[in-house]
This record gives sequence, structure tokens and C-alpha cells, in this order.
Amino acid sequence: MGDFRITIVGAGNIGSALAACLARSAAFDVHVIDPSEQALDRLQELGLPVCLHHLGPHEPLANRLKQSDVTVAAVPERAIPAVARAAASAKTHFLDFSPPHADTRQSLEPLARERVVLNGCGVSPGLVENIASGLLARYAPVCELTIRVGSVPRFPTNRLGYGQIWDIDGLIDEYTAPCEALRDGEHVLLAPLEGKEHVVLDGITYEGFTTSRGLKDLGMFRAAGVGDVTFKTLRYPGHLDYMQFLLDDLGLRSRRDMLRSLLLNGLPIVEEDELVMFLTARSARGARKLEASSSYRFRPSATLGPFNAITSVAAGYAAGLLSLLRDGDLAEMGFVAHHTVSGAGVLENPYLLPLLST
Repeated sequence: MGDFRITIVGAGNIGSALAACLARSAAFDVHVIDPSEQALDRLQELGLPVCLHHLGPHEPLANRLKQSDVTVAAVPERAIPAVARAAASAKTHFLDFSPPHADTRQSLEPLARERVVLNGCGVSPGLVENIASGLLARYAPVCELTIRVGSVPRFPTNRLGYGQIWDIDGLIDEYTAPCEALRDGEHVLLAPLEGKEHVVLDGITYEGFTTSRGLKDLGMFRAAGVGDVTFKTLRYPGHLDYMQFLLDDLGLRSRRDMLRSLLLNGLPIVEEDELVMFLTARSARGARKLEASSSYRFRPSATLGPFNAITSVAAGYAAGLLSLLRDGDLAEMGFVAHHTVSGAGVLENPYLLPLLST
């Protein structure tokens, strides 16, 4: 066991995937806490060299965290503030995977004056912001940036071309909440499921459209001089029309519980997915218009455990950040923005490199 102790709160898919990543390194001492014995049993079946702890209903979480260097909140979004408060009480570094809300940040502000806080360490927000900052640095000055991210089945079998890949509640939020963007350097809110386009990557056609929750910090783009920034989700062609039929024609936009039940019961669980990123930067040099793009495709890897691509990428990115923290390559305290993390080697770290499809 290593001398850098990571306590992961939550033994679901993302918590288990992160435990599997970190267990590959002798530098980490990994502990996983969960109130569900069933979830811990599933993790134990993986045979990982990690310590498992069942959290009793009346046991203070902070007591379990006091011997840790880092607390990882791998829990549903609604439970993150409680874990954040426990981490603040125990005075550990902190990492989570969800876009930060005001109550979470407020809980963590005292801790950030003493420890490192890493919020939203998933794919988007998270890794994609780090990749975008690298693209901007290479092709500055950039006046327009479009970021596209999609997790889709490798082998779609239904008209939606989709399945249960990530969190259904998060998916509904993405499709129904206003989308943050920049227009002429000003913060604006766009309607979701708009701006439809078709893109072709490696001979495969996708459709892109606006969705929410993909970016955490538009200020980084404004500071870099980018006037227009848009985030879009990628899906297979036809997906958007069917979702608009459900949301608008059937009126399920205002009947969230019914939509959630429909998707949970009707969509298959997808284990063999792929995560696609496609970023386009545009600039003008005098009378010349320039365009540069970067694309990445990630697929599951058996070497990192039985997890789908989007879960593995989120866990791999978080594991890379924890490695930087352990090695002293991040700030000693404060909220750490993803674009400030050195992009060199992020995609080549041993937790992400096996997932990159060439």
C-alpha cells in the first residue's frame, strides 16, 4: 500500500472504476465507503487491493475521513454537499464528478483555503475543458469555439441510437435546461436541442445539438479572447427528432418522472460504448479565415476493468489529477480549474492512454 490515502465515498460505477484505476498503482492506499453492502459486495468481486468500509446509518462520515489525504465524492449529485461538508470537517483534499452548485461550493470554500478542491472532474465538464484550453493555446487567437462530446453505443440497435450509458437524470437535465454559451464575449443562455448539425468522423455520421451542463467555466474562454463558445452533444442521426417527439409532442418535458421511467425501462444498458470528442476553433488572420479541429475517440479497455468508455474516461482523468496532486504538481490549496492543469501528458497518462482508439 502507498502512503497517499484516497477515500472514495460511493461504490457505484464511477467510484468502482476510480478504485480500479488507482489500485493499479502502489503509490495509493485506496479505501471505499458506501452505506450499501450490496454495492460493496459487487466491488469486492473485482478482487482489487482496496479496503472496503460499510457506513452505518448513524456513523458520522467525517470520522472515517480523518485519516485520508483526499476525499472523492462518487455519489449522486444530490448527495455531494453532504460529502463536501464531511471532507471540510476532516480537512482533506476533495474531488467530485458533477458540475458544482452554489451550496456545494459554499460548503467547500473554507476547505479551499487549506486544501485542494477539484470539482466536476468527469468528461464534460472536466477533461474536455483541459483539451479545449490546449487547442486554444495552439491556435490563438481564436474567435469561435465549438465543443462537441458524445457517448454513444458502438452498435446502436434502436431508433434513438442510444441506451443507458451514464446517469439518466443528468441526461434529462442536459436535454431540458438552458445551455450556457458565449456570444460576442457575453454570457448567454441558449435553448437545448437547437443548432442541429451533421458531422462525419472516421466515416461515421453524427448529429450535434446544444445541451446544458457540458462546461463549468466560461470565464476561461472569455479570458482567452474567444467571442463565441458553444457546447453540443453528439448522437447518431435521428436521435434528436425522436427526443423532440417525446419532450414536445408527447409533453414529457413537463412530466419528468414519466420520461425518466420511460427511459429507464425502455433503453438497454450499454456496456460497449464509445466516447467521441470533436472540437473546432475558428480564427481570422487579416482577410484569411482559419479553422482547426481536434478529435478523440475512446473505447473501453479490459485492463482498466469492466466499465464502459465514459465511466472509464471520467475515472481515468480523475486518477490522473490525483497523481498530479500526490506528486505536488497542482496548487497546494484552492479551487483548481481544469484549464490551469498542464495539458502535457494528460491523455498519455496510464489511466487514459489504454482507452484512446487510434
